Amino acid sequence: MRTILVLALIGLVFCSQPQGIFSPPVEKQLKDTHLGRVFLKLITLKSKAQQFDFSQLFTALDDLEAQIKQRIVDEGKQFQTDEVQYLTDVAFYQSQIAQYENEIATHEIDLQDSTEFRQELQKLLVTKSEELDQVKKSQSELVKSIANNQKTFEGQQSQYNNAIQAVDQAIELVGALRDGSFVSKKTNTVELLENSMKELTHRRVMYGPLIKGLAQILEPSFNDASAVSKVLKLLQTLRDNLSKSRQELESSYQAERAIDDHNLADYNQRVSNLSDIIIPTIQAEIQTKDVDIQTKSNLLKDANSNESAAKTNLETTNTRWVSRQNESTKLQEEYANQLALFPKISKELEQAGIRRK
Repeated sequence: MRTILVLALIGLVFCSQPQGIFSPPVEKQLKDTHLGRVFLKLITLKSKAQQFDFSQLFTALDDLEAQIKQRIVDEGKQFQTDEVQYLTDVAFYQSQIAQYENEIATHEIDLQDSTEFRQELQKLLVTKSEELDQVKKSQSELVKSIANNQKTFEGQQSQYNNAIQAVDQAIELVGALRDGSFVSKKTNTVELLENSMKELTHRRVMYGPLIKGLAQILEPSFNDASAVSKVLKLLQTLRDNLSKSRQELESSYQAERAIDDHNLADYNQRVSNLSDIIIPTIQAEIQTKDVDIQTKSNLLKDANSNESAAKTNLETTNTRWVSRQNESTKLQEEYANQLALFPKISKELEQAGIRRK
């Protein structure tokens, strides 16, 4: 309403010619603003000053000045509100950045620890796999060794059994000769004893003379009873020695076999533990750790992304605040320039003969 009134009053002025009463600097300053250009029209009122009531004009000027002052106050309040919001936003984003930086540091340490632990698990898996291969190799070699030892033992045992059997036949033959019950010449007994004893090469020194003596007493012309008793005694001694050696062989083999069986059982247990428990457990732990590493990698990625977003928001907030400061400064300068016009306008009006009543 005030603006309409001012325009109406100015319309009345257009009927007069400008008098050019403003000084050039003031006139130029007035022309630079809308409000100034309005009041330039008032120069025509000097000759009509007594014909019009300008009280409403001064009231309108006062209202306009009050409105500008209120705008300055409102802008100051709004600027303070915006500043509080800006500081709140800055504090919020800085807090977020600090939080995400802590999360990043924590996730990096956790990820590094998990990665190093996973590497240790992988090394352990390689070590245990190599150990399994070595144990299986030792197991296989021991199985072959047991089979070879058993075969050797059975061969040696058979040799002793054959030798003892041949000696028993020889003892029976010589005993029959001594008792006078020997009827036919069992020359094949000498050959059997010789062939059996040849297998026991380590007994060669002992059985060589014995075979020779046995062959002699079996000759038809042999009649030396003392020699027969001597040969018989040697045969019995040989049998005892063979039997003792066979027993020692069996005892040695059984002791060695017991050790081999114990070692083989140990190898079997180690293979079972490594294959069925240790290696699968390590592999399961590696899989679990891989999932853990992936999870921590994702958390680290999210934390980095959140930190980047918070920094971007902080930068945007700072940029927006700088713009708001510039805007407020410009508005305050514009309002100040407008207020500065009112005293000049009043002075020019007074000089034109237009005064407040």
